[in-house]
Amino acid sequence: MYFEILLDAVLGDRQIFHIIECPVCNYEEIYYEDVNTKELIGRACSTCNFVQKFDFVTEEKA
Repeated sequence: MYFEILLDAVLGDRQIFHIIECPVCNYEEIYYEDVNTKELIGRACSTCNFVQKFDFVTEEKA
């Protein structure tokens, strides 16, 4: 239950984009995308209790 609350706080509304094997614990590492924009927003592993939010920076062209 705690991990779901952590995901809500860090990533907000999300849906699963892709699941891979976690390189640390060998369980599931899940990549999430935004429900509306379909952009990748982060990844998480509930076994490792790890959550990472992606903050992509776009550069303006001069």
